[in-house]
Amino acid sequence: MKRRRTKILSLLLVMAVSFTMVFSSVGFASAATASETKDAFTKTGDYIYDVVKEPQVGSTCGEWVIYGFGHAGYPMSDAYLESYLKNLKKTIKEGHRGVEGILHDKKFTEYSRVIVALSAVGFDASNVGGYNLLEPLADFVNVKWQGMNGPIWALRAFDSGKYEVPKLTADYAYGKLKDAELANGVKEPSRQNSRQRMIDYILANQLSDGGWSLQTKADAEAAAGYNAVSDVDMTGMAMSALAPYRKQAKVQKALNKAITFLSKNQHKDGGFSSWGTTNVESCAQVICGLIACGVNPDADARFNKNGSTPLDALMSFYDEKVGGFRHVNTASGGYEPVVNQMATEQAYYALAHYYAAVPSKASLSKAAKAGSGKIKLSWKKAAVNTDYVTKKSGKTAEVSGYQIVCANDKKFSKNVKRVTVSGSKTLTRTVTGLKKGKTYYVKVRAYKLVNGKKLYGAYSKTLTAKS
Repeated sequence: MKRRRTKILSLLLVMAVSFTMVFSSVGFASAATASETKDAFTKTGDYIYDVVKEPQVGSTCGEWVIYGFGHAGYPMSDAYLESYLKNLKKTIKEGHRGVEGILHDKKFTEYSRVIVALSAVGFDASNVGGYNLLEPLADFVNVKWQGMNGPIWALRAFDSGKYEVPKLTADYAYGKLKDAELANGVKEPSRQNSRQRMIDYILANQLSDGGWSLQTKADAEAAAGYNAVSDVDMTGMAMSALAPYRKQAKVQKALNKAITFLSKNQHKDGGFSSWGTTNVESCAQVICGLIACGVNPDADARFNKNGSTPLDALMSFYDEKVGGFRHVNTASGGYEPVVNQMATEQAYYALAHYYAAVPSKASLSKAAKAGSGKIKLSWKKAAVNTDYVTKKSGKTAEVSGYQIVCANDKKFSKNVKRVTVSGSKTLTRTVTGLKKGKTYYVKVRAYKLVNGKKLYGAYSKTLTAKS
């Protein structure tokens, strides 16, 4: 969820309360190699596991730790997970303001944060110590009280475990905001929440530049300063929420605009700013949003600025000696360039999403003439998470297929032919219909289907062959 550094907006930001952990700072990294990034991912996971010995209920040292570990496949012990569940059940039992079964009576992102964390490690959020944590999100008015954070994360919460949206009943126990507390005093004709209602609400509040703000569109248009413009963090979060619904034409259109917005607002060093501060969490949310939309943040040309990508920018905040991430690289907004717990947790789960979805670089082993106008290609099997998950959990994810690209020039601009190979097991293909006797440059890349979109890994080296 979105973090802010102003008193005015702090009331809206439940899921982004951050506490700085101070360690010795080191020199800022330049663009990291693939190996260095994987090493950082591994080391950061171990660092978090060592620092957060007993996860609590909260936006630091709590749900984001569980969420990140779950997506990374980190080998948490049973005792580690049980300690979190014990603390969660205790918190629910004690309740908010002494009311048992209530995490909060207004800040409903508290429920969303817990739900996505539980789902990431395979726990059912509909029954935690006898409490259904989905029920509070049945009231749409309550959900949207915090601004755009509410519907975005509620939608992600329901989708995290493919949960049904509960029916709003007469004995709803989580309180209802009074009409006077509603935006502009407008009373909703129905308070029943639904996936489509949240989707439509998020879409309706996309700003003209293609991004989203923490505030609604109406409030942003009436505001000034940073309140009046789209925020890259919120945009990345909104994209992650909407991406599973890309088959809706209006959703796809909104996502395309959002991707363009992020590309235009990317810095020359590949990074991003939120509220005037260049920070690692912005990189993290952009990476997650792009991945959800089937865009490789480390390979898509739209997000390569002067040879630097969002992944490069994220890695510039990494402290190799500590094993964590800085919030900023230059003192700003009261923050110093030292390892920060919230920054570390968000950077880690962004890398977890990256390695869980992006295929490894393909390896083209052979290209040879196979007859008139034909070239036969062979490549090695690509996979997802081969360098991290295999080491930690013994599990790997298969790619969804491969794309072959052939052309008569090194720049792949003349007589280009693309061939898609579905499935992970086929590792050879004869490309036909090529110009006879011509030299072709050929390359291959793997892809994985993410929310119905092909997310491509890096291209192999280029080989040549005559057709």
